[in-house]
Amino acid sequence: MAVEPLLPLSHVADAVGGFMDAEENSWWVRPLKALIYIGVFSIIPLYFYFA
Repeated sequence: MAVEPLLPLSHVADAVGGFMDAEENSWWVRPLKALIYIGVFSIIPLYFYFA
């Protein structure tokens, strides 16, 4: 099963997502979300492009 190693990572992602949703109105959440989105949609694809 190729999915089994990713299961602990999905629990971490769920916990972080739930925490960030609970803290939605905090001043630091929006910049943090922006950095996460930039990392996911630009830095990671560039890594795989040049790897």
